[in-house]
Amino acid sequence: MRSILFFVCAPFCLLLGVACRDRSTAAIAITASAPSTPVGNAVGYSLVIPESFVNWKGMNVLGTNEHQGYIKPLTGNLAFDVNDIIVGGYFELDMNTITLTDRKDTSSDNGLVSHLKDPDFFDVEKYPKAIFQLTKAIKGSNDSSYDITGQLTLLTITQEIRFPATIVRNLEDIVATASLTIDRTKWGITYQSGSLLGFVKDGLLQDKIPVSLFLRFHRQQ
Repeated sequence: MRSILFFVCAPFCLLLGVACRDRSTAAIAITASAPSTPVGNAVGYSLVIPESFVNWKGMNVLGTNEHQGYIKPLTGNLAFDVNDIIVGGYFELDMNTITLTDRKDTSSDNGLVSHLKDPDFFDVEKYPKAIFQLTKAIKGSNDSSYDITGQLTLLTITQEIRFPATIVRNLEDIVATASLTIDRTKWGITYQSGSLLGFVKDGLLQDKIPVSLFLRFHRQQ
């Protein structure tokens, strides 16, 4: 069955860096966006953009300097079949919405946010979207727990990620939450990486980035 739009955990957002010169060797073509209308007997749920966030946290390797913020989604849908099984999904993040929440200056043009958007980090002008494509969703020990597997594309690199999620259905609404850790170096994001440089020093950045999400969906009419 063709994939239907879904939710991600992505992301991505973090205080980290990018080795732009290494991306071409690991590039994988991004698959075409899935249809917004479910096929067959699947029931689709559209992401409620104003109420959905992907949160991030980044810190140096010594844990003495920490920042956190969020990124807003562009679009996303989730679909179930007649047996209440997740049958596919797709999700996009707007990397231009990187926002810092631990400083008084949370404007989009403050120094740190601008740095996160430049080629040292996410190179947002060239790569304005992050994409997650669902490949598998296995129900856990209760009705709301799932083991999610999918393809996460950052910059030009696509890698498989797997994480636990909680998906709660209430009439025509769904709330999905998840927490996971992403190793930024798998996407060629190696700026100030302590593990690659082989030593620990204040100013080097953690490779493993905690990401959490809160996503609300509403049934498509």
